Amino acid sequence: MFGYVKPVPKELLVKEYEFYKATYCGICRSMKKHTGFLSNMTLTYDSVFLALLRMAYIPDGELGSRMRRCAAHPLKRRCMLNDNSAIEYTARAFAILTYYKLKDDLSDERFMKKLFVSLTRPVVAHGRKKAKMTELAEIVRDKLASITEMEKARVPSVDDPATAFGELLGEIFRFGLEGEGAVVTYQIGLHLGRFIYAADAAEDYERDRKSGSYNPYVIIYGGEPLTDENKMTVKRALNFDIMKIGEALDFVPFGNKLTVENIIRNTVFLGLADRIKFLDGTEEKERKSNE
Repeated sequence: MFGYVKPVPKELLVKEYEFYKATYCGICRSMKKHTGFLSNMTLTYDSVFLALLRMAYIPDGELGSRMRRCAAHPLKRRCMLNDNSAIEYTARAFAILTYYKLKDDLSDERFMKKLFVSLTRPVVAHGRKKAKMTELAEIVRDKLASITEMEKARVPSVDDPATAFGELLGEIFRFGLEGEGAVVTYQIGLHLGRFIYAADAAEDYERDRKSGSYNPYVIIYGGEPLTDENKMTVKRALNFDIMKIGEALDFVPFGNKLTVENIIRNTVFLGLADRIKFLDGTEEKERKSNE
């Protein structure tokens, strides 16, 4: 999910932040086990959100952990969650998403990005095969292909490609679930995906308007520098998706998993909001600097 979906650590309890890090380490170990020893090299902390959300739908007894050493931290043991169905699913799903996202990135015009993709592609391709989730792989491939077509056509709308990416994450979030769980997780994925695509486009506005790369906001605002009013319009739309995620979270059966719930709510209401502070207008920034 590419750098947007993280909590604000200072607002978490110590035990919550430790659980968050233990979940990441658990996903890392699970990727080594299920999708190949080197597949974890592309893992990001964004994956933890999906794992935590899926944990709400598994028995409490699956959330065990152990102190372990790993290659990245050989001298000191760290708390790592044991492999469970939520973590294993996340490991396999992220291996698939990473493969098709990197494949799509080959069309990027920046040399260093294409070089990175070329060097890591054999590893992620192996991970995608080992994930052994053909149906999900086809969904991800088709959804990303539709977004690529929109971008090639330079559609003058942020809503269309953002919704398509939201549908992609919605399918990943609900895959294998049934009933209300599938409906609720799909809605969370849908609005999170919309948020990620639109926020990323807003953050890349200056670079893309200068380079000529496709960016729906550049088309909408005519390639002119964004005014404070433009930024607030974009931010209001992004906050709407945050609100919709929050509404869906009220239907997630967290039960006794308060640590899981608190990390997720921190990520949505604090982490996502913090990630788009770059849209604060110059007047707002001046006001905050004087506080």
